[in-house]
Amino acid sequence: MPELVDVVVVGGGVMGVCLAYELARRTLRVALLEAYALGSGVTGSGFAWLNATSKTESDERYFQLNAEALKRYERLALEHKAENLGIHSGGTLYWARSSQPQQIAMLRRRADRLQALGYPYSMVSSGDMEILEPLVRFRPPNESVEGLFAPADKWAEPLRLIRFLANHARNHNAIIKEYCPIESFHTDTLGKVSMVRAGGAEYATRSVVLAAGLQTPALIQLLTSNPQATQAVPIKQVPGILADTAPQSAEGQARRVLYPPDTGGLHFRPTATGGLLVGADDTDALAMEGSLDAKRLNEIGRSLLVRANDWLPQLALKEAAQGMSAYLCMRSVPQDDYPIVGALPGVNGVYVAVTHSGLTLAPLLAHLLAEEIMLKQMPPQLAPYRPDRFL
Repeated sequence: MPELVDVVVVGGGVMGVCLAYELARRTLRVALLEAYALGSGVTGSGFAWLNATSKTESDERYFQLNAEALKRYERLALEHKAENLGIHSGGTLYWARSSQPQQIAMLRRRADRLQALGYPYSMVSSGDMEILEPLVRFRPPNESVEGLFAPADKWAEPLRLIRFLANHARNHNAIIKEYCPIESFHTDTLGKVSMVRAGGAEYATRSVVLAAGLQTPALIQLLTSNPQATQAVPIKQVPGILADTAPQSAEGQARRVLYPPDTGGLHFRPTATGGLLVGADDTDALAMEGSLDAKRLNEIGRSLLVRANDWLPQLALKEAAQGMSAYLCMRSVPQDDYPIVGALPGVNGVYVAVTHSGLTLAPLLAHLLAEEIMLKQMPPQLAPYRPDRFL
């Protein structure tokens, strides 16, 4: 006999798990089906920066969506405690040197934009920055710096977050299945989804949500047997490179997300185990150029640590490099860079939820989509992000 559920969620990344959490707490019977382990895709391998400050050049509605998502995290932390969720406050600190007028101008433009959008920030002096980050070398002698501090930004331990939310969903009668790949979908005579087969079991359902990142188009094709149906969810694969140092190798070196005036877009933050996580825009561009073997990834990872050492002079570079893990993070990004959330055109009862900045946005988007599924009414915040905009 098939398992009877109200909603099947396909995908065990942060979006899928947040959906299971939101639906289960509304007393809906949910089955979350993940082909591998929870968080084994982009969720567990990204920079995990929760922010709106990087979206100042985006559409204002999208910026405000990210700002609202951070408030959603604050509500989650009040309910469950930040340490249980793996959420770390501390904000983001940017700075620029007087010898780099273009970066000074960029910093001030960001501040002007944040002020216009009503997002909390403050301009800080070198003395303020040295209090915030005592071990960072912000400037050489005889040179002034300007800083921008965004206190609402955060970073996360993604696997801890999704495991906590998954366990909470289980406690509300959700079925969470790992290593359970989708085998087939079935629709009734009216074209409404009615059954999902996965991992040798069947789930009779009224609704399906596809929240499987890069695998979403393939699942749509399996569902509809129509290659053109995937046009409603165009996704590009955007690789990035991160270097993660060994536990305790950078204890206390950084306290928050840091963006120094590095021309290649270097950024780094602490990890929960006392390491350092480092990335850069220019090394991400190298990943876009073609496949990288383990040796080349390791070389790039070491170069990132050397660059971080310019700003963290007390970092034990040799120790950090010895235990470092350098890896590719394959991000799923909608074609126009904005979320794709809502009913899939052409198949009754099927929804999709795919977005870049998934860790920032997932709790809010899941909350809104759960409301839509339960009340059969679209929340106005989702109106700009429907799949049918691509058709």
